[in-house]
Amino acid sequence: MPSNTHDTADTPTTLYFGYTSDAPDLASLDVKTVHPDTLLDRPAVFTVIGESHYVGLPELGFHELCSCNSISSETAHETPLSTAVEREFRFGGERVGATTVVEGRPMSAFPGPDAATVAYRFGPDAWTTILVGDAGYETYHTYPEHGLALYTETELIRRHEPPATPAGVANRHPTE
Repeated sequence: MPSNTHDTADTPTTLYFGYTSDAPDLASLDVKTVHPDTLLDRPAVFTVIGESHYVGLPELGFHELCSCNSISSETAHETPLSTAVEREFRFGGERVGATTVVEGRPMSAFPGPDAATVAYRFGPDAWTTILVGDAGYETYHTYPEHGLALYTETELIRRHEPPATPAGVANRHPTE
């Protein structure tokens, strides 16, 4: 088993999920592969980074950064790298809401990279994969040193967007 599966000197024990309305500093990340696609009929980007992954839906103000390194964001969540883990995270942005379910599964549950939209191999059994759907995505992060295939499923729900108000005209319906 490789001891250096995610380009870090130490074996990770925690995965961090951060959600924000603003894009993180992507120039500071170790980008492995980028895949443009669509979510909720809007342009999106799916990126495998040296520490995990990033998903961006800029037009709707949704950015998810998942990393083995501690992160700071509007909403950050820690997940231990364990087959016993079950978590649920929520993000409530102005234009989109998201729910992410995280489940620790044994390595044997990893379906492999072939069905994934994006797949990056860090080592013999260490993968990050992303399967893109119309309104969400699924990921697997495998950690052979923990016997773990960490699975996530994120569902996005578009919120009501107010109608455009012509410049100089007051919106008579401020709650729309």
